[in-house]
Amino acid sequence: MKHRLPSLTLPAMKTILKLSIFAACVGWACVGLLRAQAQAPRAQADTDRASWVEKCLKDFESIRVGVTRGEIEGKLRRDGGLQGVSPVRFAHPACGYFKVDVEFEFKRDAAGQNRAIQSGDDKSTRVSKPYIERPFTD
Repeated sequence: MKHRLPSLTLPAMKTILKLSIFAACVGWACVGLLRAQAQAPRAQADTDRASWVEKCLKDFESIRVGVTRGEIEGKLRRDGGLQGVSPVRFAHPACGYFKVDVEFEFKRDAAGQNRAIQSGDDKSTRVSKPYIERPFTD
């Protein structure tokens, strides 16, 4: 026994075609709306991150030659690992990956084997550009 599909008339085929095109348009419109909604929060998050990085860069730019060790330690924190009196590696308190190296002019103890004496009044003599590096730990 052969099964035979019912034949469609031309008006029925046109109706099916119109409904198919309409469904495709509605589907594309939904996809477009979903994409627009998904990109809006991401764009805001990107703006927020860029503002945060800009604030960190301004903090680093405030560290210049002539600024005291005490002033720098008030804005940034020492990075971990072994460090001497100069140079010193500082990290941003908001993100330990953002760093800057600072060299200081410091005094020496003539009575104590000419050892370096660290003071909050030591003036910076050289400041590197900010850079990104993994934090060091002790």
